[in-house]
Amino acid sequence: MGPLMTEAGDSQSLEHMKELFELRNMVDELIEEGLVKHWSVSEVLGALLPRVAAATGARGAFVETYGEDLALRLFAWAEGGKPLTIPARADVFARTSEAQREQVDVEADGARVVAQHLDVAGAWFGRAGLVCPASASPARVKEALHAVCEVLDNYLFAIRAAREKHTVMMQLGNALRHRVLSEGVKQAVAVLAKAIPMDRMVLVYVAEENAAKTLHVQQFDGAKLEVDTLASSGETHAPVRELGRRYLSGESTALLDHLGVKNAQEEVLINGITKSVIVGKVVVTSKTPAFNTYDRELLSAFAGFIRQRVVDFSKEWRALALAFRPDDVARLLQSDDYERRFLAPREETVGVVYIDISGFTKVSETILKTPARVAELVEEWSRDAVEIVWQHGGVFDKMVGDCVIALFGPPFYDEPPGKRLARAIQCAVDVRAMTNKLPQRVAFEVLREPGLAVSTGVNLAPLFVGQFGPNSNFTGFSSGMNNTARLQGCAGRDEILVMEDAIEHLPEGHGFAFSEPKSMAVKNVAEPLKFRALT
Repeated sequence: MGPLMTEAGDSQSLEHMKELFELRNMVDELIEEGLVKHWSVSEVLGALLPRVAAATGARGAFVETYGEDLALRLFAWAEGGKPLTIPARADVFARTSEAQREQVDVEADGARVVAQHLDVAGAWFGRAGLVCPASASPARVKEALHAVCEVLDNYLFAIRAAREKHTVMMQLGNALRHRVLSEGVKQAVAVLAKAIPMDRMVLVYVAEENAAKTLHVQQFDGAKLEVDTLASSGETHAPVRELGRRYLSGESTALLDHLGVKNAQEEVLINGITKSVIVGKVVVTSKTPAFNTYDRELLSAFAGFIRQRVVDFSKEWRALALAFRPDDVARLLQSDDYERRFLAPREETVGVVYIDISGFTKVSETILKTPARVAELVEEWSRDAVEIVWQHGGVFDKMVGDCVIALFGPPFYDEPPGKRLARAIQCAVDVRAMTNKLPQRVAFEVLREPGLAVSTGVNLAPLFVGQFGPNSNFTGFSSGMNNTARLQGCAGRDEILVMEDAIEHLPEGHGFAFSEPKSMAVKNVAEPLKFRALT
């Protein structure tokens, strides 16, 4: 291929067109080679610029555009391996800027600089130029540069678009890592609203809360949150939740009509592979007539991130809900560092309750008899007992056999120790009442004659309490914990025994009455336990 810098008459026009065609082909083939070999932008331009200069007779060539890091960088080549000097650089760069977007032809310092901006569909993403001898034909150089840019700009724009998309996706993922679900969603929507011409968005998804599945609806106007059922669990949003349920199940689109959303794109959030479960839907409207391919890819990525975050939220909720009541789980998840702030092991004064079914072995062997019926009793009794623990603000520590262990105070320690003890005692009273009434249920009518009772030990003691072990179980350790277990063993049928030194911490007007002090020596405890029975 010969140089393109000499003046040509009409007889040479075909040859000139052929040279331009070959120049385009050379650029196209080199870019294709780079794509196949996964070259970086720097590697592609490093190979391309000297070949363009050789084909055009230029002394140097440059391209300023966005690299993989989305930073504007100058890529340049000059003959002899020297750094490229661009004559009248400030003027050339100003006239090919995003604001001016001119084609430039200037003579300075004995050279000619021809440059133009890079542009696809109105989007400016850099400039390219050739540094030629002053005698070079301006028209020919401009045509050659334009031919190069026609091929190059599509490649560079695609690289920039891919990197921008990757950056947005990273920002979406980072936003949704926020431990507070509602805050993560708001941050992610704000990222998306900057990246695409989003008008309105409706999110409908199911999060596992309160040992059940709660449906939430959020509506955004751009990045502004307009409707949010996460903000309240009361009846205020009940009608919107019902419309959301029907929309999620495919029964009705009345939710979209209610929220004024029309001509929207919908993404379905599906969890599971072998067993697909719809956990939500994302509905978005555009400020433009339609979303383009780039917008749709980001929407799809956003939907994927939201789906995973909802699934992760549900897993996190379920894990916490094993120990904590729903209100406390919700409060924990409103803190980005709740594990460090509230669940890390610490020493605190805690109300402790041990509640055991009285005569359980006899009931199991002589009345219930079968393992299935024994399991049914333990399942229903313990479920109701834990529910009462939560109603009184307690934490379910664990179940050992047929004994439920609960802690009062964690995870927030909002009340003074005396009130923690008072709640523990009232919880024990209510579990006892529930247990006494259990035989009235049809499933356990066989227990009506002998009745069902519990024996209970209550204490207020310093514990080292928090999450422990490979499964991060929330529990407490101390001699006070062990003594409460021994105290429960001292309790008779339907007795609630409370450590004597704990009772003095009860607040004034607590309303409880106790027997005279008693004491009992127990195994592996040096001093006899001193306690009173609740009367």
